[in-house]
Amino acid sequence: MKSRGFTLIELIIVIVILGVLVVTAMPRFMGLSSDARSEVINQIQVSVEQANDLVHYKSLMKSYSTQAVPGRPDLFDVDLDNNGSFETRLMWGYLDNTDIEKRISLSDDLRIQYQGIRFTYIGWDFDGDTQINDDNCYFRYTQAASANTPPVYQQVLTGC
Repeated sequence: MKSRGFTLIELIIVIVILGVLVVTAMPRFMGLSSDARSEVINQIQVSVEQANDLVHYKSLMKSYSTQAVPGRPDLFDVDLDNNGSFETRLMWGYLDNTDIEKRISLSDDLRIQYQGIRFTYIGWDFDGDTQINDDNCYFRYTQAASANTPPVYQQVLTGC
């Protein structure tokens, strides 16, 4: 009785074909995590823009109470839930950088970094140095500079 099996050449050909398939398919799968992080940054920007628009328009409505911040013509506080507590601060009618995180929900792997009083970074801290802007995978919110200059939204995705 003859036993039939695969020859060494047949096995090598199958291994070569599998290797070619892996080499061609791997870059596609390797880029998925980068694409996912980029899309998260994009969604953060959309969320901040929507939150900013909502709070801005609510602050213009007479049904919401606002109060000026003494000595600061650029700042005022808004009572968005009409409970007598002015919990949201606006600069030139737009969200103050420290109020962004109150208006959006973030995953636990994302970090927030404040740089001075103008810039807020939201993204990943890959190297663990508490600096998000050096990892090049973030959303940056720049506060409104004046009554005629609205906030600036920027994404940096080169490190994602």
